[in-house]
Amino acid sequence: MARVSAVCLSEKRQTLKTEQDSVQLIENFGIEGDAHARSGPRQVSILSELSLAKMEAKGVRTSPGCCGENIDIHGTVELHTLLRGVHLKLGESAVVRVTEIGKDNTDGHADNVIQSNIFPVEGVFTEVITGGAVKRNDSVEVLRNSGYTAGVLTVSDSASRGVYEDLSGPALIKLLENNGFLPARYAIVPDELPQITAKLTNWCDDGFLDVLFTTGGTGFSVRDITPEATSEVCDRQVPGIPEMIRQKSALIVESAWLSRARAGIRKRTLVINLPGSRKAAVECAGFALPILVHALEILRGDIDHCGGQGTGLNTSPVIKA
Repeated sequence: MARVSAVCLSEKRQTLKTEQDSVQLIENFGIEGDAHARSGPRQVSILSELSLAKMEAKGVRTSPGCCGENIDIHGTVELHTLLRGVHLKLGESAVVRVTEIGKDNTDGHADNVIQSNIFPVEGVFTEVITGGAVKRNDSVEVLRNSGYTAGVLTVSDSASRGVYEDLSGPALIKLLENNGFLPARYAIVPDELPQITAKLTNWCDDGFLDVLFTTGGTGFSVRDITPEATSEVCDRQVPGIPEMIRQKSALIVESAWLSRARAGIRKRTLVINLPGSRKAAVECAGFALPILVHALEILRGDIDHCGGQGTGLNTSPVIKA
């Protein structure tokens, strides 16, 4: 589980923040005593130690609050891949909603706080939904008030370079929303093994996601290595899901038998490979949806055996372009 590594505040804007023993979050306002506290979308700023480590790798010495952030999160938590609207519970009672990822730094004002400030790229702004005290080592979790959480990782050299717009990832997010899941993460990576495995590992290990769909890189091309990356990071394989998807897809197009897609489990996250095209990705995800909630109920420990009663979530594929 992700945890708070530091809580900070400052009396003036655009300055380094000072680490505190604890801070008090106030609903629709921010942190008591902090210069940035006010109504609006930028009430509490959060940064991951993973982001700070990137600055350290460039020779920049960091410290809690050094990028102007209020809260630092311990470990390899990729906060900047969270989707807007996700609710994070901090400690025993405080709840914040993600409102913005990064911020405009065209005038270089963020670098007045610290050299090579990474917050404009990977920092997270939130608004306080429920107030409460937050201190170091408090737990950080994504609230699952409306179903299981899902992440979508598009694997594509061209999309990662901006050669073309990713259509598959957003289409999958829409499909998941229409079927009672809570899309919590989205990112695009090139067909590079280290980058794919890093994303899969980080996204599974912080406990924010129940299911992680990848799209792309499942074919015969030399660059298609998503199945290998999936097998490398997963603790247990789930061969039945891709076998079922291939079987149903082959009734539509025979070349589906050439898919090398895999599925597996890392800790408590189910990883499922999907094809790269928008139509095929949505279609194949739709094949998995009828059994997905039951699978996640078992994986998350909501029920302890196959064949138990489900949650009643709508699992019928509802595909909208």
